[in-house]
Amino acid sequence: MTVAVVQPSIANVHRADHAPRVIVVGGGLAGMAAAIALETAGVSVTLLEARKGLGGRASSFDDPQTGETLDNCQHVLLGCCTNLLDFYRRLGVSHLIHYERTVHFVGKGGRRNDLSGVRGLPAPLHLGPSMAGFSALTLRERVAVSRAMLAMLRLGRAGRAALSDTSFGQWLDDHHQSAALVQKLYDPILVGSLNEQCRDASAAYAIQVFQDAMLAHASGYVIGLPACPLGELYAKFPCRDVRLGTRVSGIRFTGASATGVELLGGEVLDADAVVLATNHHAVRRWVPEELATRDSRFARLGELESVPILGAHLWFDRPVLTDSHAAFIEGPLQWLFKKDAEGKAVHGVISAAREWVDVPRDEALKRFEQQIRAVFPRARDATLLRGVTVIEKRATFSPKPGVDRLRPPQAPPAGGIENLYLAGDYTLSGWPATMEGAVRSGYLAAEAVASALPSWFANRNRSYLVPDLSIQWPARMLGYR
Repeated sequence: MTVAVVQPSIANVHRADHAPRVIVVGGGLAGMAAAIALETAGVSVTLLEARKGLGGRASSFDDPQTGETLDNCQHVLLGCCTNLLDFYRRLGVSHLIHYERTVHFVGKGGRRNDLSGVRGLPAPLHLGPSMAGFSALTLRERVAVSRAMLAMLRLGRAGRAALSDTSFGQWLDDHHQSAALVQKLYDPILVGSLNEQCRDASAAYAIQVFQDAMLAHASGYVIGLPACPLGELYAKFPCRDVRLGTRVSGIRFTGASATGVELLGGEVLDADAVVLATNHHAVRRWVPEELATRDSRFARLGELESVPILGAHLWFDRPVLTDSHAAFIEGPLQWLFKKDAEGKAVHGVISAAREWVDVPRDEALKRFEQQIRAVFPRARDATLLRGVTVIEKRATFSPKPGVDRLRPPQAPPAGGIENLYLAGDYTLSGWPATMEGAVRSGYLAAEAVASALPSWFANRNRSYLVPDLSIQWPARMLGYR
């Protein structure tokens, strides 16, 4: 890694009739979102990615045993992910996302409970009939859930923000949500959404999931599943200068201003601005100590706790899963997804998978096979032909209480490193570490660049963020603001 001091940046001699040049380092969702937003605005963008493909943690790989393209882990979007949906629209791949209006919860013996909104009913009324008949919960538990949902509605956005330093476990206790109820409903929804045990997560982020996905708008809960390997979504990424397999050896600075990057082979790329869109573990390595100490964005990055996710690809000798997915009420697998037309190939996910990092692959596969056989009757006599497990040890940061004090903004603070911007789900995006959060961070970084560069931009204050879904009238009447 090198840090070079060079001659004055081209930002200092930039001509208003010349498109500014921005270098984006990192081709994950955040980097792609920043690049596509800026390119659409007419900026000259160079996107650098060290791997051979785009997508970062939301990407695919070729199985060395069969050559089959597999996803690192199943990624799911919800209807409330307005910016991720906008990102897919910009890529021209919206037609490759298939939507499910019914969420299938599966308990012991394969007993299924469906959560589905009634078409035409606004939120939160749309889910009322499903919740009333959700037999996995006792009548008392259903009443308790209804009261908790009403309390979440009445909190509104400001009320949930005030709970950022409170654990969701404390909130659940304060609202008389039993341990059995947490296991049967809150865990299946929240552990996968937040990649953290729901009692340990910030109440603000846990409540946001319910507010945005289930309580504010009837489309918020709808599940979107890619109908192709994730890598195919980015195959025709609409930026002119995308360089894959390109490693950056260092950021170049003039004083306290980023002026470009140096590639591993020695090539130097000058820029008006640099967007670092790598994970937070890598970001700190790019910045020399004397510059980092003057920029508050780097002060507490090391305090962010990483949480792993496990993905398991399983192939059986016969169909085992009928529906597109299943949310398990009991583990170890938390979710299972059908990956072929017959249901022989499935993909299981364990979020907040700290206990699985050191479990031998064969032992893990055996336990997953036993779970699937126990839950699905048609899998009782099935034989597991083979399996592949993938553990992303640093999948996301933990959204524990107070975490937003550790997350940096995208733009440099006063006195910070000029022309250096950050993008990534770890930055302050208003969302936890999700695909939506990553895309929002990229759009926010693009907004910051646009507002800081010269008046070349016709509208320097343009917002690239797509608004949240509107709040429907019953939710407003019940106090959601």
